[in-house]
Amino acid sequence: MKTKVVSVMLSAAMLAAAGISAGTFGAAAQTSYPLIYEAVGKLESNETISYSLPEEKSVTGNALSLKVFMKNTYHYSLPVSISITSEGKEYVWSKTTGAMQGFAYSSPDALQATIETPLQWNKDGTLEIPYMFYGEIVLPFSALNYGAGAEIGSVSDLSMTMTAAVNSNFASGDTWLADGVCMYLFDVSCVTVDDSGKVAPAEELVDFGNVKADDVTHTAETGNVVGELRSASEEDYSVFEAFVRQYNSACETKGDMRIIESFSYDETAFAQVSEERTAAELLKKFYLSGQESDYSIVNGGAEGTALSYTCDSAVYDAGKNSYAGVHFNFGRREATDWSGANGITVYVENTADYLASFALEIFQYNLGTGLLEQYNLNDVGQKYKTLYAYNVETGEEFSYHTQTFMRVPANFKGWIRIPFSQYAAPAWSMTPTYGNEGVLDFDKNPVVKISITRLFNVNLDTELIIDDVALYYGDFSVGNLFDQSKQSIRDCIEKGSVPA
Repeated sequence: MKTKVVSVMLSAAMLAAAGISAGTFGAAAQTSYPLIYEAVGKLESNETISYSLPEEKSVTGNALSLKVFMKNTYHYSLPVSISITSEGKEYVWSKTTGAMQGFAYSSPDALQATIETPLQWNKDGTLEIPYMFYGEIVLPFSALNYGAGAEIGSVSDLSMTMTAAVNSNFASGDTWLADGVCMYLFDVSCVTVDDSGKVAPAEELVDFGNVKADDVTHTAETGNVVGELRSASEEDYSVFEAFVRQYNSACETKGDMRIIESFSYDETAFAQVSEERTAAELLKKFYLSGQESDYSIVNGGAEGTALSYTCDSAVYDAGKNSYAGVHFNFGRREATDWSGANGITVYVENTADYLASFALEIFQYNLGTGLLEQYNLNDVGQKYKTLYAYNVETGEEFSYHTQTFMRVPANFKGWIRIPFSQYAAPAWSMTPTYGNEGVLDFDKNPVVKISITRLFNVNLDTELIIDDVALYYGDFSVGNLFDQSKQSIRDCIEKGSVPA
């Protein structure tokens, strides 16, 4: 009987029956290293990697399962197009071809529970592989662009096209200064899913651990290839495992705060990675846009290491938009869950003897629309925003008004808290082009990325030390001056707790 794809979330037991056991991802089972696609600089155009099977293989299933680990420092997810060739004709998966079904499955090793999520798609119909994803992407043959009633009986070639990031609304022609893609390719298999959701054993099409980079065709639309395809080394795989361990570890808590970014890497997770490589990977986590600002990891901040972020007047271009930004995605799965929190807080030091400013912009992935939504302090409905501060050197606590950007007093060292009530979707993001619904729903949707942005021309040569971006859960009153029944910010940090 002919099978068809149904909308189903597959359990770990079903995946194991299909030969997709989480244990196969672990180091103990690793006998060969995967291929790595990496692009450090800017892609000039879309780049495609294609592999021709030694001989065309017959397939009897209806879904292609692609294991892929993704470490992407460009933005929250990598937009890709995946295709197969059958009997000389190429077929592409795209949301634009119809109702796209399928699922993503990820697990760090056999000891961790599997995570099953719907596939994520870009507005243009391309698939988005989330930052730090590691696992299976299952795509049904029924959603290929071959037309109703046609069938795929064999596969001869596999291709993946990485979408180049180009944003023409900036004076220079592109807001993003680098793509920074890094993706590990393991293997590709076919599985069969029947009406009841039962999965038949997997049929492997290619094991990239046994494929040389020279055997894979690598092309670019412009003819100028920027990315590199290579076999992973033992050190690469140690880094890979370190990312997986950290992604599945819990966030540190401090008082009533859950720290979602500490500007460091977990020493336990990266124990098998050299200090030099760990430092290099930490720097690659961040990426720049707009004016060419400068960042580095320095000792200090709240504790350990922190982010130093500077707008250098020597490189300022007055002919361009004055915006500059450094961005990061969350390296822990737990950091994307903001349910139950009251607001966001950050430790910051202004090294200047005059006021400086920056913004913490948050990006929510709307699971209903499948789109990334941006929120900040810039909206016409509430011109003045209320922030709360605690100076750890003087002990002073105070509230103050600001507009658009978070103003940091001269020589300030301490914590600034922003209630979520102060965030809103900027007006431009509410247009149909962007599709922002304008509702921060942390109980439903994950937050996947933060942008630290600055107006370059008013922050020339000012250094900010930024550390421990966190969610806070306590109810407070600054310095206990206005409401004696509530804790001060200091009390929340020293004596508070995060709800279990």
